[in-house]
Amino acid sequence: MISESVLDAALKELFDLSPVPFSISTIDHDSRYIKVNPAYLRLVGRSWEELNGQSLGNDLPYPLDDPARMKRLHLLDTQGFYELAEVDMLHSSGRVIPGLISAQRRRIDGESFDIEIILDNSERKAYERAIMEAAFVDSMTGLQNRASFESYLRQALATLEPGCRITLAYIDLNRFKQVNDQHGHSIGDKLLRVIADRLRGWTSKGDFIARLGGDEFAIVSVIPAAFEFSALRFFDLGTQIAQHVTIDDKMVQVGAAIGIAEAQAGMTFDVLLDQADKLMYDAKSSGKIVDIRSSLNSIAASEFGALNYAARTG
Repeated sequence: MISESVLDAALKELFDLSPVPFSISTIDHDSRYIKVNPAYLRLVGRSWEELNGQSLGNDLPYPLDDPARMKRLHLLDTQGFYELAEVDMLHSSGRVIPGLISAQRRRIDGESFDIEIILDNSERKAYERAIMEAAFVDSMTGLQNRASFESYLRQALATLEPGCRITLAYIDLNRFKQVNDQHGHSIGDKLLRVIADRLRGWTSKGDFIARLGGDEFAIVSVIPAAFEFSALRFFDLGTQIAQHVTIDDKMVQVGAAIGIAEAQAGMTFDVLLDQADKLMYDAKSSGKIVDIRSSLNSIAASEFGALNYAARTG
């Protein structure tokens, strides 16, 4: 049989040599370090001299009273352990490291302490982010896709505050089919990426952009209720979209038909989308390279004149 002293030495070596971070801390609210292994020091990027007797809170990117941490402490107080709880650790460089922590509260020879085992969860979190991006990002343009758009707009409508308003701009590219037919889909795809960049450059705080599919885009704007709507802002977008661009030595141009609808109290996602869609088709039927139709009544007559003049001469 192995003697207790040999077994103790083996366990100490296991603690020191393990690639998994271990920490032993006090059971008080501050959870002060008693001992850690080298893997833990590597995880947080600190030396033992920096940690000895200090609070674990120094290596957490949130306060000690964070609800998730208080829940973990409650589990230690009531059942003596918890397993694989998500926790973020703070590296000395400022980098946040997602982790999974399991802990046990032990009492030996009248002394109580907590033993924590932490698994670096960075790779799994990165994989989850990649999955989410694949699910919600349009691979062609890098914009948000239709699934992301629907999720965002439904949530925005459900949580709309009294001091805010939501507008939806539904955009269809005029003459895009001609570009595809005349120059091929390769140039058409590159043109879509150019348009996406122009949308990104135009948008401001409170705007959410998505490619809905094909040559259709949407912009959801959550703005203060006192904000005065102007169709000229969207006509500026239309004229930016309609600027000529040279792709593979081919000069091409598309325009924009834009329908803008505003959410009313209690309006559903489907109703708002249907309104913007119908307005967009009204704009498209005009045959102009850029045309905008809106359900809002705040467009001044002078703005209509400017729109029509620019649309004819664009």
